[in-house]
Amino acid sequence: MTMGCGDPLALLPGQMNLPMTIESIPTDAAGQGSTVILRGTVGDRSPLLGAQVYQLQDRTGDIWVLSSDETIQTGEQLKIRGRVEHQSVSAVDGDQTQVYIQELEQLERSPQ
Repeated sequence: MTMGCGDPLALLPGQMNLPMTIESIPTDAAGQGSTVILRGTVGDRSPLLGAQVYQLQDRTGDIWVLSSDETIQTGEQLKIRGRVEHQSVSAVDGDQTQVYIQELEQLERSPQ
């Protein structure tokens, strides 16, 4: 008789709305387009036309998130589902790739 919990991969973060740490976001080319669940505190924000970018921070680091929600405020606690995106940026010392999150859905939101 076999006992167990089924496929152990079914319990990975992101598969059951469990948040992953910002530090563990895939930053290589293979991670492009991956869907992630993140939880953190909103830091700096910058408005855009019809959107905003905000810095999401957890105990392991921070990452910029592009959101169509212009009402997010500094200090709020968010749990989001987003897609990992890469953007090439030209710099004096050569091209660099910046990783950011395209917010797909807010799963939880609580004020500061």
